[in-house]
Amino acid sequence: MPPKRKDLLKAGSKSKSKAQDPQSENDFLEAADEFELSAGKWRAGDLAKAIRFFNRGIDMYNAGLQRYPNSFDLAYNKANLEYNMCEDDRVVAALGNRINLLKETLASHRVATALGPENTDVLFNTGQVLTSLAEALLGKETQESAESPASTLLEEAVDLFTRCLASQQQEYEQMQIEIAKANAMQVEEAPALENSSDKIPATQEAMETSSVSSEAPEEWATVIDPVTPETILETCTAQLGALTTLLSLYNASNASSVWFRAQYGMDTAQTKIPQLISVIEQSPSSKPAEEPAAGPTLSLSSSSAVEGSTSPKDDAILAVANFQVGIAEVTYRSNSCTSEQYASQIESTFAPLLQEHPGSKDVSTYSVNVRASYADSLMSLSSAIPDSPYYTNQSPTLAADLEIQWKALTQAQTILTALSSGASATIASPTRLADIFLARGDADLFRFRISSFASAKASWVKSKGVLVANAGVYYRGARSYAEKAGLIEVQKTADAKAIVAEVLKAAVNGAGLGKEVWDGKGTEIGTVLRQMVDEGIMGQEEGSHLINSIAA
Repeated sequence: MPPKRKDLLKAGSKSKSKAQDPQSENDFLEAADEFELSAGKWRAGDLAKAIRFFNRGIDMYNAGLQRYPNSFDLAYNKANLEYNMCEDDRVVAALGNRINLLKETLASHRVATALGPENTDVLFNTGQVLTSLAEALLGKETQESAESPASTLLEEAVDLFTRCLASQQQEYEQMQIEIAKANAMQVEEAPALENSSDKIPATQEAMETSSVSSEAPEEWATVIDPVTPETILETCTAQLGALTTLLSLYNASNASSVWFRAQYGMDTAQTKIPQLISVIEQSPSSKPAEEPAAGPTLSLSSSSAVEGSTSPKDDAILAVANFQVGIAEVTYRSNSCTSEQYASQIESTFAPLLQEHPGSKDVSTYSVNVRASYADSLMSLSSAIPDSPYYTNQSPTLAADLEIQWKALTQAQTILTALSSGASATIASPTRLADIFLARGDADLFRFRISSFASAKASWVKSKGVLVANAGVYYRGARSYAEKAGLIEVQKTADAKAIVAEVLKAAVNGAGLGKEVWDGKGTEIGTVLRQMVDEGIMGQEEGSHLINSIAA
């Protein structure tokens, strides 16, 4: 997300006594900025005090907007502040429901968008908020209840990113034309300047202009950063990220809309990103820049929880891989390819990326993201297969489907184990580790379901007790990391899944659990069970039986 507009810089540097109450639009901007700075100072040591300063900043922006309702800068900075608060897990835990906070943030972004409909920063930011809200809904509710609103949000996000991308490209191309003209004029004027002794050098003229400005009364100026290939690449990544999540919600009712927008992604993945990477690599001034932290996303593959940063190029390459796998999933769900072909597409997509970082000693953020994204894709493959109408005991392809699932889940578990231990774990925060341990529990509970099929291999059946026991251990580990990170909702989800695993473990051992194990947690467990059925981790019949048992 682009930064808040701190590019509103004073031309003069003289200090003056500030009025107690803001008197102008700039006074409101300055006062709100002071509150934000104070909040940042207290963020690590005293969260409650930091939140008070954040809220004062928002109040100041609101007061400014009441007096200057058409101020884009006030609206933009307020929306930006609210979104940054939504992305801080500790702040969200203290303020309450993240979904409600994101809805408020989206409303603020809509105000800013209305005031600056062509501003690429606010278009990009609004797309980010829409994506975050959609992912929060999908993570909190069952897919059945969240699918429609999430799809609507993601479709709008894709459209905004596409508009932003077109505008950025046009601006960049125009800037290159102007640079070429300026260079040509400089070449033409060079001989004349060499023969002239009374012309003021450009640097001297600039210094004189600057000197005059420093004596002038204080004024504010907006300095707009030029669009760069890296900036455009970040928008490409955001667009593909929203599209990939949208593809995961594909069904017969939204097929035409999803495929229509997928064409944007095809052009981005196959044309725009390769061209931009080529421009960056061929640029004589190209050098490693300070790399921004990855933005918020739903999947393990690009979670912002990993401590470290990645380059726009690496982010874009991984976004292309995730998008290609998303297309493969839709192709499978639309009965246009087999499960074997779907699995093969995942392997061929990630093989080149994995070869770049084959060893476990490589613990860069990018290598972690690549492996986590690969695990994500394997889990998605395993979830897509049960939705096939041929996934029944009578189907002649069931044995092959079960084999593909088992192999994918085993491979995913191996990857996740490596990511949650050893060197890889040292660069992961509790937030990322909570996500990984939840996925590890899901992978083993998924395999537990497969081992319950009548056609399951004897070795799979034999492992049932170990799988369900391990799932409980992983869920409890996720709960512990979520508690460290202050992720209350994740903690509740992990706790509910751990109880589900304990119930299944008791059933395997022929024992029973008292109602006190889940007493008071029936709502959370019921929601989690429905999500697990949606994802194929648990069968419909088994899930319904457990829900009824807990409700009884």
